[in-house]
Amino acid sequence: MAEENEIGRLHLAVDEDAEKARELWKKYGIGIVAGVVLGIGGVVGIHGWRDYVDDRGERASALYESMVDAVRSKDSGGRDVAEKLLADYSTTPYGVGAALMLARLELEAGNAAAAKAQLNWVLENTTEASFRHAATLRLARIALHEGDHDSARALLQPSGDSFQSMYDELRGDILAHGGDRRAAQIAYDAALIALTGRSGARDLLQVKRDRIATD
Repeated sequence: MAEENEIGRLHLAVDEDAEKARELWKKYGIGIVAGVVLGIGGVVGIHGWRDYVDDRGERASALYESMVDAVRSKDSGGRDVAEKLLADYSTTPYGVGAALMLARLELEAGNAAAAKAQLNWVLENTTEASFRHAATLRLARIALHEGDHDSARALLQPSGDSFQSMYDELRGDILAHGGDRRAAQIAYDAALIALTGRSGARDLLQVKRDRIATD
């Protein structure tokens, strides 16, 4: 059970990833091809390209949700869908989300090197902050699990946004593993401050903070 919980901390909620991907496509999908449309003139009108982009987005969205459902139900076909998404939609948020999912699956299978390769691909192929933060946090936690505290610490740059609590918590984990309990407690306190609202994550973080304070 402890190992499953540790694996669970290595990925963001898949439903949140799916929703972010859908929002990004709606926001940027048309803009991505706008320059191409202007360049080809009247051969294919703007409405034709809009229909094409909308259809492509819908197909990618359907595949993404199919992948999420398969992974959630422990269906091995989820990997095949993720690989197809990455191959066919690598330049879209859906492809990036698929790479994050493949990293998760590789990690669950014990293939840390393959997981890191997928996460590094994400960092090299997207500028979207939420995906980059997700990949960075996962890489840092893998490094911590491997005992490479220096590499894990080097990845933890201040984010100044909704991910800050996750960075502070992971910094606390690194310090705790290194034996610096006082510094770990300070990091956990910062994570609690940055984490708005009540949630299961807050409760678990509070337990972790209290435990390090009393050990």
